[in-house]
Amino acid sequence: MKVRKPDYDFTRTDPAWCKEHPEFAQRTNLGSLSLPYLEPYLNLVMRQAQAKLGPEHPLNHDIGLFCKQEANHYLQHAAFNETTHRAGYEHVGEIEAIFKTHFERLLSEKSLKYNCAYSLGFETLGPVSSIIWFEHNDELVRHADPKVVAMWKWHHAEELEHRTVAYDVYQALYGDYFGRIYGLYAFLRDWKAISRRTLKYLLAEVRKGMTAAEIAASYGRLGEIEKRELRLAWRGILYGFSPTYSPRKVRIPRGVDEFVQKLDQAA
Repeated sequence: MKVRKPDYDFTRTDPAWCKEHPEFAQRTNLGSLSLPYLEPYLNLVMRQAQAKLGPEHPLNHDIGLFCKQEANHYLQHAAFNETTHRAGYEHVGEIEAIFKTHFERLLSEKSLKYNCAYSLGFETLGPVSSIIWFEHNDELVRHADPKVVAMWKWHHAEELEHRTVAYDVYQALYGDYFGRIYGLYAFLRDWKAISRRTLKYLLAEVRKGMTAAEIAASYGRLGEIEKRELRLAWRGILYGFSPTYSPRKVRIPRGVDEFVQKLDQAA
């Protein structure tokens, strides 16, 4: 793991940053809107787990790097998310409040075991998404804003680097298979519920001014994007539920090493 702080300038970035596939851009934007609340939550959970493990535990070093990487991620995403405010998306603040309330509730109402399993649920999905971004999205984002694409690839490359930390912490403290898979299930359940309520608004922003035929075409593109994502992700998600799951067995996608080398050389 390495802590990197790339400086992406989004002051002139359009939140509809993928003009050929605006539905993909808005689905991705919803994920970005969650991260200034999700990733601080992950860090708080890992720090609580660190306290429980004790000051001499060998996982402390990895937890520290994990938290620093995640902090850099959510700061960059917060900067990107400002593009939606500048563009006049009036209800984005309501979406952010939903995420804020959700993760605050988990911290206040759920046990450390539940929160560790929930955090691991999210981290289990990171490598699945990384494979899609590095091996399957290049054509989709060919004419998209390169800064936004670079931010997401940087984020996913570091998710791969720290993919074992939440797993190792959960195993060290609990090691309970059923607790682990419930955390993954709960994260998927909650994300589906939140995205169902919030994505509709983001899509309405890019459909403003469209004709009825264009809106119908937009729904068609959205359906194709969702089917494509499920087709590419289902094996990785199912593996996450397996008793034999280990992030150390996850395949590293093509292109990650080259991307990270260029990022480090440019720093």
